[in-house]
Amino acid sequence: MACLVHRGGYETLPDAYGDMHGWVIANGYRITGPNREIYLCCAGEDGTGSLPVTEVQCLIGDAE
Repeated sequence: MACLVHRGGYETLPDAYGDMHGWVIANGYRITGPNREIYLCCAGEDGTGSLPVTEVQCLIGDAE
């Protein structure tokens, strides 16, 4: 499993996925299954007007 914690608006999540995929390839792995997103903190949920925090997880395995 490759995991990345993204702090920022949901419109920037594609950038986080790009970073994760780059890391996966650079380290000799490949994506082997579906991804999931865990929403740790939504925008303003803590009363401070903070940005959302999302954990992105992807199943990985050795590159073939």
